[in-house]
Amino acid sequence: MDHGAGAATIRPYFDDPYTTAFAATLVRERTDARGRWVALERSYFYPTGGGQECDLGTIGASAVADVEEDAEGVVWHLLADGPAAPAVGDTVPATIDAGRRLGNRQQHTGQHVLSQAFERVLGAETVSSRLGEFEGTIDLDRADLTWDDVASVEDAANAIVFADRPVSSIVVQPPDLDAYPLRKPPKVEGAVRLIVVPDWDASPCGGTHCTRTGEIGSIKVRRWEKWKGGVRVEFVCGVRAIADHQDRVRGMVEAAQRRNASDRDVLALLERAAEEKVALARQVKRLGEQLAEAEAVAWAAVRASGEAGWARRLEERDSAGLKSLALAALRRGAPLVVLAAPSPEPALVVARPRERKDPDLRGLAPELLAAGQGRGGGGPDLFSMIAVDVERLLAAYALARERTGALEDDGATL
Repeated sequence: MDHGAGAATIRPYFDDPYTTAFAATLVRERTDARGRWVALERSYFYPTGGGQECDLGTIGASAVADVEEDAEGVVWHLLADGPAAPAVGDTVPATIDAGRRLGNRQQHTGQHVLSQAFERVLGAETVSSRLGEFEGTIDLDRADLTWDDVASVEDAANAIVFADRPVSSIVVQPPDLDAYPLRKPPKVEGAVRLIVVPDWDASPCGGTHCTRTGEIGSIKVRRWEKWKGGVRVEFVCGVRAIADHQDRVRGMVEAAQRRNASDRDVLALLERAAEEKVALARQVKRLGEQLAEAEAVAWAAVRASGEAGWARRLEERDSAGLKSLALAALRRGAPLVVLAAPSPEPALVVARPRERKDPDLRGLAPELLAAGQGRGGGGPDLFSMIAVDVERLLAAYALARERTGALEDDGATL
């Protein structure tokens, strides 16, 4: 439902990106599944678009939850539920989240400078870009990057920041566009708004920007990854770069202090720990297999020969450990094995020799999964499951013994 009609919203932020408090006159409203939207005669709120997140803030006593522009150029503000919501015709105070605006302004201007640096230093063109709630991304038509590449690009970009060059927002008619070395062609017809950094970059853009490059503060690439045949670069600028640096330095220094090492040694410590973890896992696996063999020998010594399967409940064993014991028991002559353990997860394993064709454990799987309310599966000669809890594990274990005829050892308990 849309009440009222009017022309496109007047948007002073094109020339004044710093005003964050103004008098808002409501001229239209509409409602949809998300709630009530209002349009203002003049709005400093930037709507989502051009790869930039919208401004947030308040209109009257109502929080602004989203801002969008429609095809007519009207800027709509989604008002969160609140007391004394303003009505069409009212003029009320409006405020924009100044911190968010500053971050967006620094990020967007920094993206222009950084994209040009990638192009000048590496010949890598920006295919697309996006500015998120915190970090921004640039997609490059380049197969890969190195840290040396990134350092060279950052040096060039931050040199423009330190030079504190003016950043101009100008509207140019189509016949005059050839006078500007555009990094990318405009996506609209007619007059085009350009953001110009003298002797560096000129790009069509409708976002909010700094008026001098020094306000960007700093430009820092955080990471990159291969993306759709190119590279996606993640970056932060200004206040967000400072926050990111604080977080990373704190984490690095704390990690180093816990190991009585310098922060530059943390990477070597992590690599050594990863290698030790792999070696330890191999050792645990080998010892687990040796334990399973010894248990199987002892188990076989107390089992009478015959066709009945072997069943046992253990106090603690993971699914891999149960499988190792089951296979070891089969090698010691067990015609079928049913094993269960409640810890670290309620696990069940049923196994038989491959050379035997009966029973086909795939036929038992649905019943056992239902009884255990768990997840798992397997093939004709091995089934494993993690039950939802110990009670359901015991129910599945009892059902497995019943369906297979496996006999539990005397005194075998959880």
